[in-house]
Amino acid sequence: MEPSQTHPFPKSDGSGNLIREDVAQAAERVKATTAKAIDRTAGAAADVLDEAAARREQWRASRQRFASDAVACMRKHPLATIALAFGTGFFLSRLLGGGDD
Repeated sequence: MEPSQTHPFPKSDGSGNLIREDVAQAAERVKATTAKAIDRTAGAAADVLDEAAARREQWRASRQRFASDAVACMRKHPLATIALAFGTGFFLSRLLGGGDD
């Protein structure tokens, strides 16, 4: 009997010779242990994916909150925003050597 999906560990070979019982039992134990290991691995992978999705949502929410706070600050202090942008641009141009010295 050839191995199949329903009977991966047949009790006899193709010639009708019986497989030793201890070999068949060992094969069943290996099958059960492998199934448990696959289940544990799948469960751990699902937990990691769930945690990653939760972290991604936290990151997205904090990024959104930071952006809205920045916009509110810029609207509240428009002159300071313009001065800060000008000063930053001036500093970067000096730092990167964009001016004629």
